Amino acid sequence: MSQLPTVSDNLPTSASFDVLAALPVESVWLANQNSQNTVRSYKRAVSDFVVTMGIDSSEALYSVRQSHVIAYRQTLRDRGLKPSAIAVRLAALSSLYKELADKQLVPLNPVSGVKRPKSGDGGIGSGKTPAITKQLVRAMLDTPDTSTLKGLRDRAILHVLFFTGARISEPAKLRVRDFRMDADYWVLEMTVKGEKTNIVAINAQCQIALRRYLAEAGHGNDLEAPLFQAVKQGKNNGQALSADLLARVFKFYAAAVGLPPTVSPHSARATFITEAYEAGTAGEDIQRTVGHASVTTTEGYNRTAKRHRKSASFKVDY
Repeated sequence: MSQLPTVSDNLPTSASFDVLAALPVESVWLANQNSQNTVRSYKRAVSDFVVTMGIDSSEALYSVRQSHVIAYRQTLRDRGLKPSAIAVRLAALSSLYKELADKQLVPLNPVSGVKRPKSGDGGIGSGKTPAITKQLVRAMLDTPDTSTLKGLRDRAILHVLFFTGARISEPAKLRVRDFRMDADYWVLEMTVKGEKTNIVAINAQCQIALRRYLAEAGHGNDLEAPLFQAVKQGKNNGQALSADLLARVFKFYAAAVGLPPTVSPHSARATFITEAYEAGTAGEDIQRTVGHASVTTTEGYNRTAKRHRKSASFKVDY
């Protein structure tokens, strides 16, 4: 590969996104992202771009051209980043430069027109998040010690994840008021991606797990209280469990039933979607339940089409 062009030959290569933190437009752009996961991902992506391209000022940031972005894409390939990771980096840059173009600080978005690598075939079941077998899901749901408040809480958390397909950030935002009756159905009122509201009717198993937890926890009448709270010395302490702590709860019970460390809370989402498809649920209904903007995205989580037992190899005999 030829030498990577920098925006300015005189800029220090040790620059980071922190140098740009005081620049109002870039700071507002980052703060305006709805998801903390997106904020972390975008900040990491832009930080890497800033360091790689030797940017230490707003003028240098605004002088980026398409050739710089193409060269940056190549250096990511040379580092061995996966296509999906490169696509995420370019998406972050595109979002930033779209904001700068909207504010007329740059003439156009230099990332626009730069081809992004494809991370898969985009078909049904093309996603990489592994689903979990029904037997192992059942084992996870039955593992928490229901003689303790923590066990009842953890069991309720697992039920919400496996019976709604929620992103891990969504249960973290739930308050007691969000678990309620609506037109004769028990529902959870989720705040989903984009700060939108998604009301999900839940089945009896999930309802019972939540009611048992709230009955023991004692905060079921405090409608503004966080639904899932930290437990210390056998009692709630009123602090909401963050998405990171919820993820730790999930991974603890996943490990307890023998699942590998690569299994994440997102596997509960993939499992829910797959099982809903296998039960004959229409894609549009699953899409609404999990809060996807497009049914195509929902289909990408469906692992039914990837079940090894349906391999054509099993039909061949020589």
